Amino acid sequence: MINRCNLMTDWPIILLIMEGIPFLAFVYYLEYKKKPRLLDLDVPKDDSLDVRLERRLTSGLFLSLAGASIVTSPAIARIAGMEVGLTFELLIMGIVILSAGLAMLLGYGILKGRSAYSSGDALEFK
Repeated sequence: MINRCNLMTDWPIILLIMEGIPFLAFVYYLEYKKKPRLLDLDVPKDDSLDVRLERRLTSGLFLSLAGASIVTSPAIARIAGMEVGLTFELLIMGIVILSAGLAMLLGYGILKGRSAYSSGDALEFK
């Protein structure tokens, strides 16, 4: 007999693999193609601190919300009437993603706070 609880909670992992990995490969391919094109056009790479802070903020928010949704989605599905449960694998995956997002947000807060009190563009972390 098939255990429906494990079958329903494995869907996020299957979707992550089937959709996430090809999407990530496509993004890396586009970045790979963009760099030589920018070099041919003699466009200077201008990653200012504000651009990097904005990128860190959006990445941190995305990862935090994704991790929180992985952890809370079985509870929301249970409210909707589905018989699902949070497996240990989903819990660990959600906590790791949530922690990565919170670390990005913490780094954003530290760099944003330091940039307010610094004189000039002394923050050149990359």
